[in-house]
Amino acid sequence: MRVIGIIGPIASGKSVVIDELKRLGAAIVLADEVSRELLRPGNPLLEAVFREFGARFRRDDGTLDRRGLGAEIAGDDEARERLERLMHPAMVARMAEMIASLRDDGVPFVALEAANLVPMGGLALVDMTLLVDAPRAERIRRLMERDGMSRERAESFVRLHERLGIGGFPATYRLITSGDRGTTREKVQRLWCELVQ
Repeated sequence: MRVIGIIGPIASGKSVVIDELKRLGAAIVLADEVSRELLRPGNPLLEAVFREFGARFRRDDGTLDRRGLGAEIAGDDEARERLERLMHPAMVARMAEMIASLRDDGVPFVALEAANLVPMGGLALVDMTLLVDAPRAERIRRLMERDGMSRERAESFVRLHERLGIGGFPATYRLITSGDRGTTREKVQRLWCELVQ
């Protein structure tokens, strides 16, 4: 089995790339879904987050106010690093379990999407990496259109990813997604042919 790590900054087009890889036959592991799984009520990791950041992020139904916590850590590197120290080891361990299960099932190819795969210490999970990127102005436009963000908020998210170096990591392959989705899908198809040879 081969595993490719899909990395890249926010609004770079990773979702389009993942959707096309799935259509072509890759099994998909998404870091965001792993994070959500680990932060479900009853999970010890969620309780650790509440202890670290306070009960104000616990909703009435016991779930995490992800948006509130995200706003809390967005401009605070120390708080973000505290959250990462809690989350990253658990996420890497869970993703390793998922990949091992797929390997046991005989799955030939897995795409692991994790924008911050490198800083979270997950490179050992993959055989190669694909950096998905787009011009800065394009990423800001996508955030405004896709998520309804103001220009100022979209720029702040892009700046955060730039400050963290997401998008600047070395990669085996690089795919620029400027242009329409069809063009991006064609690029993924060409890469797929190379990967499965």
